[in-house]
Formats: sequence, structure tokens, C-alpha cells
Amino acid sequence: PIVLVGSSYSASLALLIAKDNPKVRAVAAFSPGEYFDGIDIQSEISGMSTAVFVTSSKKETPGVETLVSEIDPNNVTHYKPEVAGIHGSRALWSTTKGNEAYWEAFSSFLEEHLGTK
Repeated sequence: PIVLVGSSYSASLALLIAKDNPKVRAVAAFSPGEYFDGIDIQSEISGMSTAVFVTSSKKETPGVETLVSEIDPNNVTHYKPEVAGIHGSRALWSTTKGNEAYWEAFSSFLEEHLGTK
């Protein structure tokens, strides 16, 4: 199975690619956002049916929630950190406070959608 993983700008690109590619089984998007002039990511990914894992820092959470709001909630796993967290996939780094909870959420998503951790 193909799983796209992106951080920041590449998280948004991963969502865009997965929207129209039936070969992609899942997307993990760490801190996706509206980073590109002339592209409305929220509109472009509206209605996508791919399994999506999204997360971000705590302060980015409302923006990420809005970004994925037009995707069926049954297809979205949105991990919202209780700690401040950090932008992008650095949330998984062992030096990031709260990384264990990010890992737990991400691993659970992978196990649910791919049968693996």
C-alpha cells in the first residue's frame, strides 16, 4: 500500500496528491495548511475518501480542523495535542515534549488502516 507522509508544505501536497490517486491508501499530514498562492487546499481536498491522519501543534489545531472540515469525518483521524507541541513532523522527535502521545496516535492510525505499526 502507498502511504504519503508530509510535514508543513509537503503535508498539504500529500493531501492534494492523495485526493485524486486511488493507489494512495492513506495520508499522514503533519501541520498542513494553506501555504500556496492560488491554491485553496481546503476546497481542493473537499470530499476526498482516502484515510487521513492530521496533527499539528496545539496553536495550529483550529486551522488544521478548518482545513479538513470538508472531508468525511469518518475518513479523518485528527490528533489534537494537549501540550504545546511543535510544527510539522518534528512532533515525533524524541526531543519534543509530548512526542509519545503523537507516536501513539500515529501508530494507532497506521495499525487501523494498514494493519501495521
